[in-house]
Amino acid sequence: MVDDDPLVTESLGTALRVETDYVVHVFNAPAQALAALAEAEPDVVISDFKMPGIDGLSFLERIREQLPDAVLMLLTGYADKESAVQAINRLGIFQYVEKPWDTSDLLLKIRNAIDRRKLRQEIEQANADLRQGNEDLRRSCADLERANHELKQAHQSLVQSEQLAAVGRLADGIAHEMSSQLAMMGYADAIRRKVADDPELVEFADQLRAAQQRLVAMLDEIKDFARGGSEGYALQPTSVTEVVDEALAVLQYDRDVRGRRLTRHFEARPLTRGHRGKLAQVFINLVRNAAQATEANAEIVVSVEEGQGGAGKIAVIDRGIGMADEVLRRLGEPFFTTRAGGTGLGLGICRRIIEEHGGHLTVESAPGRGTTVTVTLPPLGRPGPK
Repeated sequence: MVDDDPLVTESLGTALRVETDYVVHVFNAPAQALAALAEAEPDVVISDFKMPGIDGLSFLERIREQLPDAVLMLLTGYADKESAVQAINRLGIFQYVEKPWDTSDLLLKIRNAIDRRKLRQEIEQANADLRQGNEDLRRSCADLERANHELKQAHQSLVQSEQLAAVGRLADGIAHEMSSQLAMMGYADAIRRKVADDPELVEFADQLRAAQQRLVAMLDEIKDFARGGSEGYALQPTSVTEVVDEALAVLQYDRDVRGRRLTRHFEARPLTRGHRGKLAQVFINLVRNAAQATEANAEIVVSVEEGQGGAGKIAVIDRGIGMADEVLRRLGEPFFTTRAGGTGLGLGICRRIIEEHGGHLTVESAPGRGTTVTVTLPPLGRPGPK
């Protein structure tokens, strides 16, 4: 309580201490009260209106800046009532009390002021709790949605793995049986020697031999798919560029690839931890696919560059027939193919080999605009896959 009249502060302060259990501090100058705020923050501040130096309104305005939650009350004479009402509207003063005051009425107003402050604090706390609860609920929903998404992905991967394993077991059995039967095709060479003087029969024998070779190549893909896993080979420090060069050297004897224009763009020589034979198998398959999707003398670009963090980035680019979105979505499905005589396993095997090396394989394509297959392999310094 602040009033420049000591008799007022003495009488009112005594009445408050006797009638209530409040802790009461009285001051005869606003400056003293402001200085005392550092030691105690009052719940209620009662100030006289007319005081020398700092008047009551300026004093309460200072209090409002420092203690936004404090309840402010103003003591005023009858003549200053209009100014007091304006102050209530401007500063948010809880109430004004006219001099001379009725002690019981003043005590009731102070109790109401304290109750009002407590109620406002409870409402603010309830609102804060509600906001926190809403935030916690939002986070819980987000976590639940994320966990549900991850669970669906894990379930989908499990189902797909089980399906692939089943297909692999079936394919392996079929391939084994077919391999036994294809061994009989070896007699084509003996027949060719027997009928060497008959060009027509020689041609038939050659066609049988070519058919056998195509079937053997298809069975090799099926067996490779059925085996799966990288347990059978170790990963060693490997130059990506050298492996690509080896693959292209092998492909110079491929009939389809020989009829295309191969363009190399080697901008870096990244190193990775890999198996040279398996990686070469990937690049041979990708370039063959590009050749089979293009016309004679079409350009196929093979680029090697360094990706983020030193990763090896290899791209095989053609401007051939391309693929529609529905075909792209099904790439890698066992035995799905748009090419006559294909198994649909080649790209899936390539993707698996690259993933076993800790990398990833992506395909971009559009009808009539060609296809770009990008292989990214981790740099040599990164720990290899387990």
